[in-house]
Amino acid sequence: MAVLIDETDNQKGLVFLMHGFLDFKERKILEKTAKIFKEKDFTVIRFDATSSLGESEGKMEDGTMTGYLEDLEDVLKWAKQKEWYREPFYLVGHSLGGYCIANYAAFNPTDVKGLILFSSVVSGKLFQETDEIRPILKEWKEKGIRVWDSLSSPGITKKSKYIFIEDGMNHDALKFADKIKCSVLMVTGEKDTVVPVEYQKMLFDKINSQKQFYVVMGSDHPLEAVEDLKSLFETINNWIK
Repeated sequence: MAVLIDETDNQKGLVFLMHGFLDFKERKILEKTAKIFKEKDFTVIRFDATSSLGESEGKMEDGTMTGYLEDLEDVLKWAKQKEWYREPFYLVGHSLGGYCIANYAAFNPTDVKGLILFSSVVSGKLFQETDEIRPILKEWKEKGIRVWDSLSSPGITKKSKYIFIEDGMNHDALKFADKIKCSVLMVTGEKDTVVPVEYQKMLFDKINSQKQFYVVMGSDHPLEAVEDLKSLFETINNWIK
């Protein structure tokens, strides 16, 4: 698994950042957030999940929610052996990465100080019910695989087996969100069609810890459709303790 370590000499904290489904650790929203943490003297860890677009092993079409969650757990287990490891740490995740870090925080509450959830996936079931996915489910199941051109990464063709849909039925953040004890910053794009704002608000309402909800006006799921994200990054900077 490919891991990018940006260690700080006078370390004040630790943060792990996780990309979304069929994505990579250099996603712009994650790079900018990593820079903010770095400027606050955090050691910053980013990694490519297996079966993604990044440098880690595995075919993208084999990616599942379970697999990505296991990758996060493996990275955190590995990190605990390093000199720079600190608890509690922050977790930042985009889309499926958001679901994974929320899951980890719910079941490992003493490890995590705070979560930043960018366009977080809520559940496999809700994913199937979106206007974007519902019309193509039958054909996806019949063919066994879905192939499409990436809107957020021009020139990239993405592939996903139907097993992603089947595996997703085993994952629902609404069932464990009330176990999250750390501070949470949820960020969503106003025009997100992959995980609509109303789905993310359902998750937000289930979280009982200190929380904040931020909507990026005019933006979509990748949170890169608008040029001016200054206000968002100022919010993130002020949120980090």
